[in-house]
Amino acid sequence: MADLSESKLFWWWPLMARHRRTLYWGLVATVWCSVAASVVPYWSGRAVHALERQDWHGSRVFLGWMLAFTAAAGIGRYLMRNTLIGLSRDVEREQRESLYDFLLSRPFSFYERQRVGDLMSRVGDDVGTVRMATGPGLMSFLQVLSILPVTLGLMFNTSWRLTVAVMLPFSFLALGFYIIGKWSHMVQQKLQLAFSALSTYSHETISGERVVQAFGLEEARVAQFATLSYRHASLSMKQSVIFSAYAPLSAFISGVSALVLVAYGGSLVVKGTLNLGDLTAFTGFLVALAWPMMSLGWSANLFQRAKAGQERLDQVFRSPEAPLPSAEAITLPEVPAALALEGVNHRFETGRGLGPLDLALAPGDSLAVVGGIGSGKTLLLQTLAGLREPQAGRMLVDGEPLSDATLRRHWAGLGWVPQEAFLFSDTLRMNLAMGRPEATEEEIWEIARVVAMDELIHRLPDGLDTVVGERGVALSGGERQRTALARALLRRPRLLLLDDALSAVDAETESRILENLRTFLGKSTLVLATHRVFVAETCARVLVLEEGRMIQLDTPEALAAQPGLFARLKRLQSLERELVKGAG
Repeated sequence: MADLSESKLFWWWPLMARHRRTLYWGLVATVWCSVAASVVPYWSGRAVHALERQDWHGSRVFLGWMLAFTAAAGIGRYLMRNTLIGLSRDVEREQRESLYDFLLSRPFSFYERQRVGDLMSRVGDDVGTVRMATGPGLMSFLQVLSILPVTLGLMFNTSWRLTVAVMLPFSFLALGFYIIGKWSHMVQQKLQLAFSALSTYSHETISGERVVQAFGLEEARVAQFATLSYRHASLSMKQSVIFSAYAPLSAFISGVSALVLVAYGGSLVVKGTLNLGDLTAFTGFLVALAWPMMSLGWSANLFQRAKAGQERLDQVFRSPEAPLPSAEAITLPEVPAALALEGVNHRFETGRGLGPLDLALAPGDSLAVVGGIGSGKTLLLQTLAGLREPQAGRMLVDGEPLSDATLRRHWAGLGWVPQEAFLFSDTLRMNLAMGRPEATEEEIWEIARVVAMDELIHRLPDGLDTVVGERGVALSGGERQRTALARALLRRPRLLLLDDALSAVDAETESRILENLRTFLGKSTLVLATHRVFVAETCARVLVLEEGRMIQLDTPEALAAQPGLFARLKRLQSLERELVKGAG
């Protein structure tokens, strides 16, 4: 048997293959419905012919059979819709879950080249178009395949000449559907790209509303949004026009067939080669064929849209990045992590990046990373976190090279606080305990005191059960950073990475938090990136980076006494603090 998964015509089969039993039952229900509906006109013709012969009893019997087959067609139609539409919903659910699982298993590099708005349009709009094709579209197509042979067989059995005459106009319908379908496919591809661009632009604008407002860009962003909306609306209207062409074309062809039926069929009745009951049956046969033939165009349009959507989904699934290793239960030693970088290098196409760099951190060591913008501080922490794989060199954790086999183990003992603290639209308690759901109330409050959040929690209307809103909008920037820090600390990490994690916190609160951290981090190796010298002085050593390369590495006291970036920053920031105190 041919591999249907490689066929452009049967692109939908891999989605339905695991549900083949349900699909077969849906096919049985479709055949049942179609056969019953096809036979109804036959019995109506027999009833009319019985009336012609004044056979009243025979007419009532035939009408009874007509009623019985009508009821059977109704039951079959219910089973058909319930089975096939339900199947499409299952396919939709599975495809969304597969896509969601796929996205969660992608590495950091995947999201650097993807746009969130584009991914959202694929998860939403594209999956929806596939569901419409594998449900209503497939159901309509199967109806045509099942009702056409039965109806044509009955029509040929009645009069083959009249059958050929009334079906001749339908031969032009296939050509029309083919032309419209090709056109619809091209427009749908452009439409989905336009929707993706519109979704991405909307997401970026709403996420960066503070920047837009601060720079007074509202009118410019609205104008660009209007341009993207107009293009999307224009393509949507064009697609609607194409879609609306199916019904008039089908109606016109059906009308021509009805005209042929009346003209040629009437002449056969007058000549006596066809009785009035047979002509009545032919009228019913055309009515039975009318809706399936009209829905064939509709289903063809759905399949053209879905094929374009599935192609965009397949583009995501074919992403070159290797998946992350699966999550597993891991038992970690209760000792700080030991790290070592050996010739690690990671450079972007622009030439900026990190390395080559050699660095060693003993268990329980503390290191501050200092440098200007673009010096590689964040890139270094991302490498230490295992989010980025070095292009050259290697990273050792507890003496073992970091690889796919040891990555989950490394993450299990990691506490990571990025520059931008991300909070979920849930309660403060959930956000704090996300990395360790089994944490007790006492442990949560202990961590809250370490990061100076205890007073804040008491002020919130519902305390720990206060919903912080989308991205933590109910909290200030400093409060969001402290929440993210508490979330990392609650894991009791072996390695704690802080990427300028207290930049939005005032100096007094920051000093208090750092003092608390000195006594709390007994079983953690600490690496923090900062632009504040007095924060760096809390660590045992300071690493100074410039253009991704190590410039200085020593104790804070030793670097303060040496000429260089650290000493210069210390002088400037000390002067700044003195001026602030004097002004106060």
